[in-house]
Amino acid sequence: MDEPKDPVLTTVEDGVMTLQFNRPHDNNRMDSATMARIVAGFDQAEADTSVRLIIVTGDDTYFCGGGRPDGHPNGTLEQRVAYSKLFIRMQEAFARASVPVIARVTGDCVAGGMSILSFCDLAVASEDALFGYPEVKYGQFPALALAVLVPMMAPKDAFEILYSGDRFAASRALELRLVNRVVPRDQVDAAMAEYIESIRAKNRVSVGLGRRAYYAMQPMDPSARLDYAQTFLLAMQSTPGTGQVPDGDEER
Repeated sequence: MDEPKDPVLTTVEDGVMTLQFNRPHDNNRMDSATMARIVAGFDQAEADTSVRLIIVTGDDTYFCGGGRPDGHPNGTLEQRVAYSKLFIRMQEAFARASVPVIARVTGDCVAGGMSILSFCDLAVASEDALFGYPEVKYGQFPALALAVLVPMMAPKDAFEILYSGDRFAASRALELRLVNRVVPRDQVDAAMAEYIESIRAKNRVSVGLGRRAYYAMQPMDPSARLDYAQTFLLAMQSTPGTGQVPDGDEER
């Protein structure tokens, strides 16, 4: 199969930007061009105030099969370092987004795909999708993924899946809180629509500021979070466009 010209298909419709991995010949693994397109998509969303949320998805075989470092398996040290730096840029693009990000998972999500899943605020998965960190089976360890996995999961749960390297069912991903909802494949879009309509009904500015505050506070200790929260509250209250509710939606 020939490699598609665009490794990520980007569409915007009714305020929803969809970023779809488009490397089916390589199980939607991410090379540098793929990550650069993801970053570009987030930049586009920041510049387009009509965008209310971002959906990240793959195809029905693979959501994302991991990473594909340039020059693999014989790439140079410079190539590997450049790849890691671009991965970090992509992670930062997710974190600084001013709109919610939702993963739509209808295919397997493994290795670096788990990192993408972790970067998203919400996730809907089909019940036949599989998940996993297989790196240990190939003499490696998911180093970049650990940075996000550590605060998300209890140690014994984390080591169980990291040491085995086995794929696990969507039902287990739900138990581990890696996804929010697991539904039959033909109900994924309906479940996504519920999240989309709920988010579109909210104040875009408030949601965006709150999302950024959440990720900014994540690495802080409790005292620092409280200090940040007070500053954030004052900033939000003085920001034009916040504090507004849709007509007829005021609490009584």
